[in-house]
Amino acid sequence: MTLSYNRRGLLRAAGSAVALGSLSGCVGALDNQANEPVRFGAVLPVSGSLETLGTHGMRAVEQAVADINRAGGVLDRPVELTAVDTEANAQTAVEGYKTLVDEGVVGFVGGLVSDASIALAPKAASDGIMEMSPASTSPALTDAGRADGRKYFGRTVPSDALQAIAMAKILDAPQYANADSIAILATDNAYGDGLASSMKTSTDAEVVSDVRYDPTASSFDGVIDEVFQNSPDAVGFVSVAGQETGVLDAYGSSDYEAPWVFSAGMFGSDVPKYYEGFYSASLSSVRTDGYFHLSQRLSDIAPLAAYSVNAYDALFLMAAAAEKAGEATGAAIADTIQSVSGGTGHTVSVGDFGRVRSLTDAGRELNYQGAASGVDLTEDLEPLSPYVVEKVHNYEVRQLELLQRQFFESGGNQ
Repeated sequence: MTLSYNRRGLLRAAGSAVALGSLSGCVGALDNQANEPVRFGAVLPVSGSLETLGTHGMRAVEQAVADINRAGGVLDRPVELTAVDTEANAQTAVEGYKTLVDEGVVGFVGGLVSDASIALAPKAASDGIMEMSPASTSPALTDAGRADGRKYFGRTVPSDALQAIAMAKILDAPQYANADSIAILATDNAYGDGLASSMKTSTDAEVVSDVRYDPTASSFDGVIDEVFQNSPDAVGFVSVAGQETGVLDAYGSSDYEAPWVFSAGMFGSDVPKYYEGFYSASLSSVRTDGYFHLSQRLSDIAPLAAYSVNAYDALFLMAAAAEKAGEATGAAIADTIQSVSGGTGHTVSVGDFGRVRSLTDAGRELNYQGAASGVDLTEDLEPLSPYVVEKVHNYEVRQLELLQRQFFESGGNQ
């Protein structure tokens, strides 16, 4: 299913009170050839199993477009958005992408899941269209979307390779698990396989078992036996919240005992007794001023679902790159987007596109501080976001150490 948004409808959907006529004085008449719209896309699941994530992400993208148009658009041209509903399916995303090509988009926000982004990246690169994902974390995407010496795929969420380095530190370090041998247990999908593979290459410990499990299985006793068959010192566990209960309950009912290191986001408010001594590597949850500004703009859907703030950042960064480059093309955005994402330039944030324009006109450098984080992109066009080492002690989750960007730049050798 494809959803197209014209400029008037987009502003209304984003909650803007600014009338189209009041903008025309800033950006010129829409039928003027010199003011041909700059077209962006959004490839997100606004129906299906990830409807809430996709819908909130779409609203955030629409808000970014409204903020940009309120400031006069990109290069004095209004921004228009073409939206594609992926229905959380990679093939549907690929089919919908054809609409973006037909509409002449220069960049798009998406995909949400890694499978969709992996399928779209080579197509977008071949077509010279910039793709910025707000949620795809597969390590395979670090090298995806390259053509003609440019990288056309970027993301505003870190690669799982960072999480693997953080988990490996916890498994290896004397002050944490201090394991000489480990077992890896991962959910049986692309996310689990990718993070498990990265963890194996990041840890100094001997991997004595590497097991996959089906979260929908009726029994997990055999899985736990397989994990502990070679008596590992610790277990690296890759899953997502809601899919871990069965296998962990099976461990809690067994006679096995070893510290576990969880992937991000799995420590909730309920901490079972057998979690005592367990660790996690979780993304730092410090919320930026940009997050609060965006939440105010989208107060009707608060609290914002995961990755919606990343979706806002993705669209805003592409628009800022085009403004700085002086050219609204995929190639210009790919060449410029890293330079507007970080460094020592003048700070801009959510809703600051007018400031982007004035600073660019004055020849100044930009440093976008986003709704999700600082969003300082590497040469691979992905952020090195901080992680927190957490541990359960006396039924409470305690934060032990913040792993900053420099830790990951060194490959975890600090």
